[in-house]
Amino acid sequence: MIEIITLADRADLAATCAKWNHKQWGYLSGATEEDIVSGLQEIIHSTDGQAIRAALWNGELAGFVLLIHNDLDSHPHLKPWVASLLVALEYRGRGVAKALMAAIESVAQKLGYSEAYLYTDKPDLYRKIAWNDFEDLKGDDEGMLIMHKEIARV
Repeated sequence: MIEIITLADRADLAATCAKWNHKQWGYLSGATEEDIVSGLQEIIHSTDGQAIRAALWNGELAGFVLLIHNDLDSHPHLKPWVASLLVALEYRGRGVAKALMAAIESVAQKLGYSEAYLYTDKPDLYRKIAWNDFEDLKGDDEGMLIMHKEIARV
């Protein structure tokens, strides 16, 4: 069974989230696991429109997702960004990603955002949950797509 929590409720999971994030993406930017833990701790305690949600499957960490101010330096005018959606291999295909996305979209809505962005090389996952193509990236980010979703305000 999936349970969505705020990482503030289980700060002990931050190190595991950081390890997974580093393995998947962090090494690309030169960030260490410690850098990522520090960044996650900042978001956990953020009061400025950022958030983390984690998914537990029968009490075990199954995945997480972030809502952050900026995930793409070339597009600082777009805000907020859904970032670092990651589901552990053994929990894929069980609706965890969909549940995490619904949870983080709800957070964005409650924070007063009317839209959100993400970028990915796997757009079909997001198209299935009503995200729309926004911009094909070029240069260093060739093959990546910015996606957009309108979020109804509360």
